[in-house]
Parts: sequence; C-alpha cells; structure tokens
Amino acid sequence: MNHSSVVRYLSCIVFLVFTHIQINAQIVLLGENPPFENINDGNFSSVWDYWRNAKQSPFWTTQIIKGDAPMGVHYGTLFSSNVEGIATSKLLNNTAYQQPKIGDTMSWSFGADLEYDCQGFVSLSLVFGKQERILANKTPLKGGDNIVEHFKGTYILTDKDVQAGLPFVKATFYSEKDVKIYLHYVNIAVTAPEIAGPKNFNTQVINQGIQLSWNDDKANNKSAFKIYRQPTHDKKGYQNIGKTAHFTFIDSTITPGVNYNYLVTRINTKESAPSAIQTIRKTDTVTPPPPTHCKAISYDTEIKLTWTKSIAKDIKAYSVYRSNPNTKTPKKIASGISTNFYEDLTPAKNIENTYHIYAHDHSGNKSKASQPIVAKTKSIVGASFKDLILPIPIHNKLSTTIWGAKNVVPRDPDNGIEHPDWSYWGGKPIVDKDDKYHMLVVRWPEKALKGHWEWPNSTVVHTVSDTPTGPYLPTGEVAYTFANGLGHNADVIQLNNGSYLLYSLINWKPTLFTSKRMSGPWKKEGIMNIEYDAKALNDPNEYQVQRNLSGVQLANGNMLFITKFGRMIISKNGLLGPYKVVTDVIQKNKTIPERYRKSNYEDPTMWRDEVQFHCLINAFIDKRAIYLRSPDGIHWKFDPGIAYDTSITTYQDGTTTNWYKLERPHVLQDQYGRATHLSLAALDVAKKNDMSHDNHNSKNLIVPLTIHKRIKLLNKEKITPNTKTIKLRILSEKGFDAQKDIDISSLRFGASEAVNFGKGSKVVNTQNKGNDLILEFSGQGNGITATNFAGKLIGKTTKGDLLIGFCKLSTD
Repeated sequence: MNHSSVVRYLSCIVFLVFTHIQINAQIVLLGENPPFENINDGNFSSVWDYWRNAKQSPFWTTQIIKGDAPMGVHYGTLFSSNVEGIATSKLLNNTAYQQPKIGDTMSWSFGADLEYDCQGFVSLSLVFGKQERILANKTPLKGGDNIVEHFKGTYILTDKDVQAGLPFVKATFYSEKDVKIYLHYVNIAVTAPEIAGPKNFNTQVINQGIQLSWNDDKANNKSAFKIYRQPTHDKKGYQNIGKTAHFTFIDSTITPGVNYNYLVTRINTKESAPSAIQTIRKTDTVTPPPPTHCKAISYDTEIKLTWTKSIAKDIKAYSVYRSNPNTKTPKKIASGISTNFYEDLTPAKNIENTYHIYAHDHSGNKSKASQPIVAKTKSIVGASFKDLILPIPIHNKLSTTIWGAKNVVPRDPDNGIEHPDWSYWGGKPIVDKDDKYHMLVVRWPEKALKGHWEWPNSTVVHTVSDTPTGPYLPTGEVAYTFANGLGHNADVIQLNNGSYLLYSLINWKPTLFTSKRMSGPWKKEGIMNIEYDAKALNDPNEYQVQRNLSGVQLANGNMLFITKFGRMIISKNGLLGPYKVVTDVIQKNKTIPERYRKSNYEDPTMWRDEVQFHCLINAFIDKRAIYLRSPDGIHWKFDPGIAYDTSITTYQDGTTTNWYKLERPHVLQDQYGRATHLSLAALDVAKKNDMSHDNHNSKNLIVPLTIHKRIKLLNKEKITPNTKTIKLRILSEKGFDAQKDIDISSLRFGASEAVNFGKGSKVVNTQNKGNDLILEFSGQGNGITATNFAGKLIGKTTKGDLLIGFCKLSTD
C-alpha cells in the first residue's frame, strides 16, 4: 500500500449504519437463505423477462380461476391481473427437514404490491395434503405508490399437518379492472433450535477496517466460524471472506464508503444457521485523485472521451462536465459512469468543446477536475435536424403554479395543449382552410385509475389555435362519434385533393376516417388490410405494422405509411389496402451508424416537401430521435447526429425545461410541405410514476424550427464531381429577402456528405433575378455522386442565423 493510500485509510471518519436483522435458527424451505442461494425460487428470479411478457417459473405453477389475462413472472415478480388467479410452489422438500413434528413453528413472510389503487387482495396458504392452512386471508393491498408491502407471521403445525407430510405454498391473487398484483417474494422457514448459530453478533468501525464480534454457547474447542460478506449493492450474494476459531474477526479488505452485510456461521460437524445480519459502512473524507491521460476522439457529430481511471481503490463512478465559448459555466452532461470512456452525442458544433472528468468515491467525495480535454466535431451547424430547433416563444408568462416535477417548472402552459384534468398525448398540427391551426390529439382523464397507463382508453379530440404554438383548445368532447371517440396515436394526412385522412388505433385495430375539414365530420372508411407474412419477414410481431402509423399520399394516389418500428407499407388499391410490407425495420438500415442502429425505435413521423421525403423516429429508451431523408419514401438515408432529445425545450428568455421524455413527434408543414414546427408529447416523470390524482401529467408541446429555404437548381445537365459551375436560384419570401439577408461568403453547396462538414462548393458570382438571387458556385468540391438525390446548402444569414436548404438534383 502506497503512502497516499495509508493516509486515506488512517484519516477515515466513521459513518455507521446498523440494520440489525434477527434471524432465528431456521431451516429455510422457500425463499431467502443467506448466506446461500434463494431456495425454490422464492424471489421469482430463476427466469427473467420483459414486463409485457409472462414467463413461467420452473418452481411454481400458475392457474387462472376467473379471467383471461396472462399470469406469470416478469422482472423478478409473480403477477396476475385476473379476477382470481392461483400460484402454487413445488413441495417444500428440504433434505434437512424431512420429519415434521407437532408443534414445529413455521415462520412466513411475503412482499406484495398492487399496480394501481383499487380493490386488490392476496392470500397466502400452506397446503398439507388436502388441508389448506390460510396464513394471510385476502390481505388488502395499497396501489399507486410503487411501494412493496411486507407481511409476516408464524404457523404452528398440528397433528393433521404432520400426518399429511410436507406442504407446498399457495398464493391467491384477487384483482379488478385488469390491475396487476405483484408478489415479490415468499419466505417459509421452520424453527430449528438445534442448528442455532452465533449470538450477539456486532460490528464496529476501527482503523484497520470493520471488526466483527459474537459469542456462541454451542461452540467448543474444535469449532470454527465462517465469515460472510455481501456489498448491499451487489446482487451476487454472500461471499465467504474468512474463517476463524476466535469470537472476533477484522475485515481489513473493505472499500471505504461501501455498505456491507455481514453474518457468521459456526462449523462443528455441520454448518449452523447464520447469526443475525449486520449492515455497516465506513467512510472517509479524503478527496480521490482525478482520472489521468484524458483524450478525445472526434466523430461526425459525436466526441468520445477516454481516460485512465483514478488510482484510488474506492472509486464508485465518474462524471463528465462540458463547456464551450457560448456557455457561462461547465454543465454536467453525464454521471454514474463506471467505465473509463464516454461518448458525447450532443456536443456543440463549429466550436471547441472543453471537457473535465471527475472521480467520485463511495464515501461521496469528488475529485478535482481532470486536465481539460478540448475537441471539435467534424460536422458543422446545420448537419443535424437538432440544429434547426429554435427557442420557444412565451405567450404570456412562464408559470410556477402548475402541475409537474421541478424539472419542467416554470413553463408556458399556453404552449401546445395541457390541462390539469387531462393527460394529452401526440398531435399533428395542420393549417386548415380557415387559416387556423388544428390538431387531433388524444387524451384521457388525469384522475383515471391507471394514471398514464390509461392510454389504451384514450379518446381523440379536435383542438384549434390562432397561432402555431398554441394555446390549442378543444372544440368538443370527441372528434368523431364512432366507438364514442375511442382512439390512440391519431395521425392526420392531407390528401392530394385537399381533404384529410385520419389514422386512429381503436381497440388495437388500424382504423381510417376521412373528412373535408379538420373540424369534421369524420367518416369511418374502415380497418386497414395489411398483409403480413411473419415467416417471410422472419418477425412474429405483426402488431408493429398496425400501430403508430404515419403516412403520405403519393403523387400517383397510392398510400404510403411508415409503421411502429420503421417498416414501410404501401397500398395500390385505395385507402384501406391491402397494404404490402416493402422494407425491414429501421435498425436494418445500413446508412445508420452502429451507435444509433442498436436503439429501440418507435413513433415515426413522415412528411414530404417539394424536394424529398423526411422521417423522424424516436428511440424511446434512449430518449432521443434520429432523422432520415428519402427520394421516394422507401429508401431512407440517415442524416448525422440526433434529431432531438430532452434538452431541446428552451424559451426565448433562456429558461430551460428538461422533460423526462419527449415522444410522438409530428411536424407542422407550410404550403410547400416544409417543416416549420416540431410537435411532441411531453411527460414530466417516468410513465410508471404518473399516477391518478397526482402532480404529474403529460401534454403536447410545440417547438419552432429553422425553415428550409426554397432553392432551385438551374443546371440543365446532371451534376457530377467534375461539374465546373453550379447555378442555384434562392427564392425570396415573406420575412426573407434573398438579395439582402444572406452572408454570401458563408455559403457551401453540394452533397450533404461534404456540406455537413464545412466542405462543398463556394460562391463565385451572384445575380439578382426579380426578388430572388442567382448564385453561381464553382463546382470544385461539390461531392455529388449518383447516390445523392438532393443537393444541400448551408450558410448563415447576415444576422448570423443558420441558413439551410435542399434542392432536387434531377427532374425525374
């Protein structure tokens, strides 16, 4: 041990936590059996699965008595949402307990929870042969708090029990309204004084570490004691860390700041039951050394940081802070990093980003900053869709007296649509023939039983606003009368004839409506017919092509939709189909870099302007989205970086909100199809934490975008890397004078692969043409090849704002 380490240990101060768990001498039949593994899957961890599935434990059998919902195990819990369901364990056949005796005491405990606050009960029984002994009878559970409730007691065996032999456990679930009851664990043990372990077990902090002491009236001169330890954050179980013939033991191998559970057993001819469990922690106040050898690797829109870990042995994690010339103070962008690397996906472009890495030890001490790391992205502003996002205008004033976690307050309640009595979700803004802004948005009562998860019972409502960012106000209870307005993830498509097509998921069916106006009336056309060959597609998830649809009508009248996971479907026979699946899921798109391709994507939105097709698709676990472009809506090309994340909601006065999640993207389009605003569903906490009658909720919010400029390619011949001169016409429009508002020297034109990185062709001449401007570029460095279907222009206005636009490269 070096000198600095010695100083760190000898200068320790003590912070002590005791959790004195008295464990009587017991033979465990089911459940927790420290220091050994759980017996007979009493904690339901033998199989582990996604929460929407219901796996079956090999140690338990489930039976639905009344109901038709799945029952089984997920995420380490046994659950049922049926009116009545039963789970029975295997026979509690522990080789150490084969002869039950009259008067034996069985201790029992279990932990359970109810998903939402309604009528939910659980019963627990021991079944000896045909005799059921009820331990807990229809115990009521409190739901809606995400808190496990714990119950315990004892049962004394009778002569009839003994005659019947060893029992099994029966758990009965009683629920209503399809609400889940979770059984987290069941423990059954029988008192066995003959195997009692050490008594009066105590722990204390000393300079050398943790000292353990105990006494034991069952010990003799041949006895030995085994010491077991488990870090409380470690799920691997207890480890044997030593053996002694004495009644004390010093653990000098601890990591300061870590909470440890300790227990002791005695070994004569056999190993005894454990002592009580003691939990203790020793902390210090010594600042750990910072990480060293910090380096950066620059990618297109990302910067990867690496470092050599701190030499301290008690490091828990690392944090990363970032600053740049435009920020006042360094901002923490990542914490809890256990590795020696971090990839920043959202650095500022065009300028240097400065990073500092900090080490944090288990005692809560933070190191000094590492040496600064300075790096720039390869791309420039305008390469990513996120670069288009502008500050949000404030309608009246920001409010602090509204619902929401502190991370979303203050905010403007007049942006988009929100109301304390309703949970709003999604919504595509559209300018209708009355020049007002309309949205069909889904909602459900905030006080509904299941909180956010009431969304399958949402209804579609028509809303209207005088401005694109709101406030949007409902015009009635529901947008259509079919199914009493039931529907989810409503999406509206403006058809070629100016009328509207509405997609709505009703009773899990993709249902279409049509109307001449956004305000209705809406006529039900029917349910979409989507041909899905699971075998041919090597994907059993047929539901994916029916949900979260966004679409356009093609110039030839065919309907094209992008589906939940990014598959494209197309119809050549009217609105209802049949639709044919023509692409794979978005993760199979090879133009997407590997770092983004592994995400779980859903919630796509697609639109078309004069030049190309556009798509945003949300990575719901990573809380970010990506952006792709296409010449035909079938073949999609990834544009660099993140399209949006939870950091984008900043108001014009500099106030920033940080929503827990932003999902269900849509865009408001102008008469040329260009995206002018981004519409999002916003949630202030995790969905599971948005309960009925609480201060959490969801809303629609709308963020303005930098609008693409309208540009026209004037060259008659096809552009190649060898083209000498490229001519563009940039069109003036309301609020933009192409002849006066452009910083000509900043302009670059060419393939996005060149322009996104500050390359491309430069302007060599300009000419006024009516109200517009003709730009003549040297063809050198344009980068355009046969793979490019659109040329890209990036530059600045005379005010220093981003100027961006695309043009078609062919007239086909």
